[in-house]
Amino acid sequence: MRVIGFVLGLCCLVGCASTAPNPPTTRPEIATATSASATALAPTPIALTATPMALALTWQSYTVYQVEAGDSLESIAERGASFPLFISRYNRLNRPIGAGQLLIVPRLESDQVNRLSSTPALIRRGLTSQNWVGLSCDLDAKAGLIEPIVTTLASSAISITFFIDHNWIEQNPQGVQQLATAGHELANGVALAQLEPEALSQALLRTETSLTKQLGMDASIRPYLRIWGQASSPELAELAAQNGYLLFDNAQERDAAELAESLADPQQAASYRGELIALDCNSAETAAALPLIIERLQQAGLQPQPIAEMMQP
Repeated sequence: MRVIGFVLGLCCLVGCASTAPNPPTTRPEIATATSASATALAPTPIALTATPMALALTWQSYTVYQVEAGDSLESIAERGASFPLFISRYNRLNRPIGAGQLLIVPRLESDQVNRLSSTPALIRRGLTSQNWVGLSCDLDAKAGLIEPIVTTLASSAISITFFIDHNWIEQNPQGVQQLATAGHELANGVALAQLEPEALSQALLRTETSLTKQLGMDASIRPYLRIWGQASSPELAELAAQNGYLLFDNAQERDAAELAESLADPQQAASYRGELIALDCNSAETAAALPLIIERLQQAGLQPQPIAEMMQP
């Protein structure tokens, strides 16, 4: 199996361009947990497409790595016993990496030693230096019709991140297709009444599996995660990292009506540059306030973006 995985990995690398590092830039605001490594509690299937045929992979372990000046995907992959293409696809990269950036480095079964130290973190702020603000919306089993929200976003040509759980996916197959067709980023949302590692692993896997049933093996909701019903902490970030996720800090939740009101002040609106904002898609107030939120952000010179865009230089 090791040989097969290695050969398939090498096949994936054919045609993969080298990615050079960006100059150092502002580091994202994160809270780190102390851990030497993050090993998967329950390996989860993930699909990467390097050729017309999807290559389904089962990761053995994960490392949360914070990029340093001079790093490249090649050097990170070499030290982390991974492949550049795996890291790029897993983290949805579309630009060169830069110092301060957080990456999940996935590993297949390998005889190579992982020489990267892991720094699980709570994501609290974007890394980008653009005039952008990260916008996300929660969709769980209680969510109603998303038509007004999707229509508002489409009218402004905006894509954002939707945190979804398996219940919503299974109850709204057409909604999942609609979000994917519109180009919105899908991320994992999990509701936990009690924090149990095994329950979290199972919930993450179920959501990933539900998504691939609807959208195919090339679809994924990694690497971003929201855990609803729990206070975010470095310890929770460590648990998320063990399952191959970067944890979004719940302190970024905003009431849509209050956010729209705060954006009425141009100086206050401009202060949201680089922020990551989570809204509740289950609330009718969110659908009502979203057009005004977008309008006032754009009047302040800010463009809403998905989380993956915000976490790249």
